[in-house]
Amino acid sequence: MEEKQNSVITKRDLRRVFLNSLTIMCSWNYERQMHMGFMFGMSPIIDKLYKNDEKRKKEAYQRHMEFFNCTPQMTSFIMGLAASMEEQNAKSKEGEFQPESISMIKTSLMGPFAGIGDSFFQGTLRIITFGIGLSFAQQGSILGPILAVVLFAIPSLLAAYHGTFLGYRSGNKYLAKLYQEGLMDRVMHFASVVGLAVIGGMVASW
Repeated sequence: MEEKQNSVITKRDLRRVFLNSLTIMCSWNYERQMHMGFMFGMSPIIDKLYKNDEKRKKEAYQRHMEFFNCTPQMTSFIMGLAASMEEQNAKSKEGEFQPESISMIKTSLMGPFAGIGDSFFQGTLRIITFGIGLSFAQQGSILGPILAVVLFAIPSLLAAYHGTFLGYRSGNKYLAKLYQEGLMDRVMHFASVVGLAVIGGMVASW
């Protein structure tokens, strides 16, 4: 993984984010859905970045307890991106970085990523892999359920693992450039519009 100079977050930290992200559905609820799982995934990063700043640590925990819902396999990318943004926030003096941009980026990405993830992992991969498993199970083979789970789990785990690092690298590559060129306000405006459209669509459909 290509890390930016003076990076605080290490590969080990991102692996912990990946492992924590696997539990994201364990606390799903009807109020904020995956919010506790997302916060748990981000906890190793938050604890490390803000270990000497209790005020900003509490703000970060509150920030990641907001509503979140996305395909589990795609969530680690957003966690990696959020980790990069939290790192930049931690390194910046108060007022230099806009922490609300982290929430806006999360909200704007969860809808499109859920559409892609649900179509591929739930609507395509799961049907194919469990179809293969079912054909073995109909013949009385124990390989049926084993194959179904393994064939679905391997691509899911690979996508989640590499997505964590890809999200972090993407943040490193583009966020600093956006701030330097004064484009972050435009990105935040766009992200807020997309986020409001996503939430509005969910409210209307439910």
